[in-house]
Amino acid sequence: MAVFFIAALFMSGYARASQADDLRSKIEQRNQEIKALEEEIAQYRSKIDATESQAKTLKNQISTINATVFKLNADIKYTQSKIGKAELEIEKLLLEIADKEEEINSNRGALAQALRNVYETESQSLVEILLARDQLSDFFNELKYMEDLQNSVGNNLASLRQIKEDLQNTEARRQNEKANLLDLKGELTDRKVIQKNAYNDKNILLKDTKNKETEYQKMLAAREKERVDILNEISAIENELRKLIDPSALPVARKGVLAWPVANPYITQGFGLTQFAQYNSDVYKGGGHNGIDLRASVGAPIYAADEGVVLRTGNSDLSCPGGSYGKWIVVEHPNNLATLYAHLSLIKISDGERVSRSQLIAYGGNTGYTTGPHLHFTVYAAGKAGEIRFGPSASGRCALLPYGGYLNPLDYL
Repeated sequence: MAVFFIAALFMSGYARASQADDLRSKIEQRNQEIKALEEEIAQYRSKIDATESQAKTLKNQISTINATVFKLNADIKYTQSKIGKAELEIEKLLLEIADKEEEINSNRGALAQALRNVYETESQSLVEILLARDQLSDFFNELKYMEDLQNSVGNNLASLRQIKEDLQNTEARRQNEKANLLDLKGELTDRKVIQKNAYNDKNILLKDTKNKETEYQKMLAAREKERVDILNEISAIENELRKLIDPSALPVARKGVLAWPVANPYITQGFGLTQFAQYNSDVYKGGGHNGIDLRASVGAPIYAADEGVVLRTGNSDLSCPGGSYGKWIVVEHPNNLATLYAHLSLIKISDGERVSRSQLIAYGGNTGYTTGPHLHFTVYAAGKAGEIRFGPSASGRCALLPYGGYLNPLDYL
């Protein structure tokens, strides 16, 4: 039976090792898929950038939307591949856990036998051992045997502790991978919604313009005029709100007060009197850009800059399509700052919700008035330092917009 038991353990261990090798091979295949999809997504991004830099024509706009849709399709495949990899990783970790548990049982048995041997040897006194041996050398050999037994117990105990620690670490990795899998499944659902919205945007554009260039140019001109009027109204109100700011109630300007709201941040337009703001001086009226623009493709994750409470979310496209911030979020933080995230494609949180620093709250988009997908990020003074208002524009062009005394985001990022 002992031989049968040992053989069974060996066979089960061999089967798990073979299964683990198969899983490692499948994980590597997933890694190759993910790498290929990353390259495909990068190509679509380049194509989107190229069409956006061209003249604003209906043909180019449709081309940009098509490239965005293709990129979103690749995003979905990319997320599906990551889900498949996560599932394989969990399966592999379960095999590792089974190996560790078997190793623990094996070491526990060895430790028990070593302890029994120690007990048997220590039940005799040194005098009894000496008298029971004919040769003095046998006595010293017996002492050496006892010492080796005790060392064996210590080694077995240390090994058992290490295996148990490894088991706990492996289980923690499995739990992390399960949480990652859950996040990826949520991300997949979100990406499918964003993809559907992109299809709808194309259909709406074709319907509104009747697929004619002249109609498209009329729509662009109307939106540009509306944008100028709305920005003028926002600028006038925010310049008044800036006078209410109490600098002493604000955190000291330094890096790291706020986290970047996007991964690998790249600023496409800075704060204040940027070249774009000066070129459009009729719009900014000398006040400059009230935030910074960060590169963020449609579907790029957007994160909360700090912990806080969601003051409000909105979508200006419902009342003034293409005229302002599009889909937006304002979060108030405990340090008397508030942050605005605009031009989003999908909002993941709701009014009054508490968020943590770097929590996923939305996805980047191209809603509102934009020259291409990006995140508009503004930092407001809030709480005791100022006030933030929400309401329609003065002319009533947009039903709900955020207003506040804005600060330079780069003082805190």
